[in-house]
Amino acid sequence: MTERTQLPRYIKIAQDICGKILTGEFPEGTLLKGRSILGSMYNVSPETIRKALNLLEKEKVVEIKRGVGVYVDSVLHAQQFAESWKSKTLISNKYTELKNLLAEKKELDNKIDEAIKDMKDSFSYQTHEAVHFSEVEIPQDSWIDGKTIGEVYFWNYTEATIVAIISKETGRAQQSPGPDFPLHVGDKLLFVGKDDLSFDRVLSFLVYGVLEENAEPQE
Repeated sequence: MTERTQLPRYIKIAQDICGKILTGEFPEGTLLKGRSILGSMYNVSPETIRKALNLLEKEKVVEIKRGVGVYVDSVLHAQQFAESWKSKTLISNKYTELKNLLAEKKELDNKIDEAIKDMKDSFSYQTHEAVHFSEVEIPQDSWIDGKTIGEVYFWNYTEATIVAIISKETGRAQQSPGPDFPLHVGDKLLFVGKDDLSFDRVLSFLVYGVLEENAEPQE
């Protein structure tokens, strides 16, 4: 679920008053209307207006004179206040965007884990035996980057069957990829090997390619 940042009402009102100062609607030295009138204008309580004006006074945008009223004190400080909140809003939005992306990634990871589990269960059911899966990430500068499974004769040289590939770019899992499926650095390969040396054999193949003694692919 996407989360959105909501500013308190009094801050929005303070920003709006600041905007009116910058546009000249409330010139410097102007006596602003009373809290009740401003409250009616913004359809909020006098207390909310009080908090908005106190915020502006703290930033030296307005001056509150007890028993007299609220005066517009400085257009320059109004500009600084507006720029400050623009930066804060940008940072807040980026933070919220990051939280949403992390939440989406977690949800996607859970779906991938569930899909892999289902695939393992299905594979074990079909073979009537426990199957041990291994996972390896295609390392940086691997010679197979951009090549297809069939093009590198993956099974022929490793005797390992790729049952799924998790894309680094999209995070999606491709089950039972065919020989024309491309391989890229950072992708994760989920495979089934014939023995305990399968992982080392696959990793060596990804890094070094075909060793001389295995120059001819297995048929």
